[in-house]
Amino acid sequence: MPSSVRLSKLPRKQPMPDLKFYNGEFARNRNIWLKEVSRTFYPSIKALPKDLHFYIGHSYLICRLLDTLEDAYDITAEIKKSALDQAIICIDDPSKFNKENDIFSDIAKTSDIKPFEKIILENAFSIFECIETFPTPVQKHIRKWTVEMAGGMKKYAFGSDNPKVQLSTIEELEEYTYYVAGTVGELLSELFTLERFRVPEEIKKIMSENGIAFGKALQYVNIIKDSREDFTEGRCFIPKELLDKHNITLDDFFGSARKEEIVLIYNELINRAEDHLKAAITYIESIPARLWRIRLFCIWPVALAYATLNGIKNDLEDFIKTNETYKISRKEVGSILKKGYLAAFSNGYFRKLLRSSK
Repeated sequence: MPSSVRLSKLPRKQPMPDLKFYNGEFARNRNIWLKEVSRTFYPSIKALPKDLHFYIGHSYLICRLLDTLEDAYDITAEIKKSALDQAIICIDDPSKFNKENDIFSDIAKTSDIKPFEKIILENAFSIFECIETFPTPVQKHIRKWTVEMAGGMKKYAFGSDNPKVQLSTIEELEEYTYYVAGTVGELLSELFTLERFRVPEEIKKIMSENGIAFGKALQYVNIIKDSREDFTEGRCFIPKELLDKHNITLDDFFGSARKEEIVLIYNELINRAEDHLKAAITYIESIPARLWRIRLFCIWPVALAYATLNGIKNDLEDFIKTNETYKISRKEVGSILKKGYLAAFSNGYFRKLLRSSK
């Protein structure tokens, strides 16, 4: 057979990715940024298979860029929405990045945000551009869900011209947590079920049904544990509907005099968080043990959230006397990280890990 015929049967080579994103300064810096902006998620990201480590780590950077814009309390809502609009455009097509009028760098220079969050905004172009080096299905999933997230953040944007924004209803809280975290659950499910992982259809269905709740569970726990410190910084995600139900004002809630009503409200939020955590547990238990690195990625944050929520329940009266974020001890964190390895291979050990944090 002529060689030309043989060659024609070979699969077409994929274009080589721009190696500056993988082997150069950007790749080294990317890991530093990830570690600094999320000390909680960084060990989980490192545990993933090499390709997912890069795709999910980079997706997390995009989400943190969006989150940095959403959280900036000292810019107007109009500027915030403009920046989120520009992010949506650039996620979809990095060639449309406006280098002459870089709104992300401008916010980094003028806003009171953390140093590494400034660095992420200053490197927004490279972060968006890097998406194009991923396989086409991965690009599609990242773009779909981060754009969905940014659009939702626009809807709930607050700013220096609209301080101390409070959600109105429980329905709004569910929608908000979908945009900022449920979308992450959807993205993870898409990436965890890429063709190469050979995930059976029945398992894909379970993950699809519980992916949003997986993300929401973590966000609910964050909202509860950060609620009192958030209020001092001009943010509040406790719905007005819940306060009205118990005839209590926002200032009363973040005081400590009306303890009975405050406890009742937190218990309602905790119950909702627990419902989402149950779905998150179902999500994890559906993942085959052969994909133990993916399971471990999911187990660590869920187990930490589970322990944090139980700690708040047990120390609720002390928690409402402070204006601080609730944190479990370093010893408990270390124990969860260590036991997580066994849980990655066994649902029985996973359940045992969760029971140990009650």
